[in-house]
Amino acid sequence: MKTLVIFSHSYQDQSVSNKAIEKVLRAEQDIEVRNLEELYPDGKIDVAAEQAALLSADVIVFQHPTFWFNIPSLLKKWMDDVLTYGFAYGTGGDKLHGKKFIQSLTTGSGADTYTPALQEMLYAPIRTSAQFCGMEYLEPHSAFGLLALTNPDAAEKATVHAKKLVERIKSLG
Repeated sequence: MKTLVIFSHSYQDQSVSNKAIEKVLRAEQDIEVRNLEELYPDGKIDVAAEQAALLSADVIVFQHPTFWFNIPSLLKKWMDDVLTYGFAYGTGGDKLHGKKFIQSLTTGSGADTYTPALQEMLYAPIRTSAQFCGMEYLEPHSAFGLLALTNPDAAEKATVHAKKLVERIKSLG
């Protein structure tokens, strides 16, 4: 089972947690990681390449930190550019139907900030988008309180988060 991770972090130079997660994911043989900020520093997305990567995957994962209760801006642009009519939805837009989808995210604030109602609002836009594209949205994989400025164990906890994500992906096969 091939997994495609769409990885996005607006401030990669400052990242501790998401760098640790990316390292674990890249070490896996059946996981392809596409780091949007590395691939497209100018914001010009190669739509054909991204759609080809999506077509070859059985499982699609969005890995990202949460910024102001939202996804990074380049990930949103990627969605706008890549998930097009005729490809991801609309007439002939069935290319992603049946693919499994996991939203894996990190937050700087602790779990106490994210009440169940707030978590639902946090996941809803991506869940709705994945389902609109015909994907099977699986339970989100979240790690709260991973801001290195306030959590000295952020990298270690992020690594644990990533290893659990890998186990979960493998369990799908």
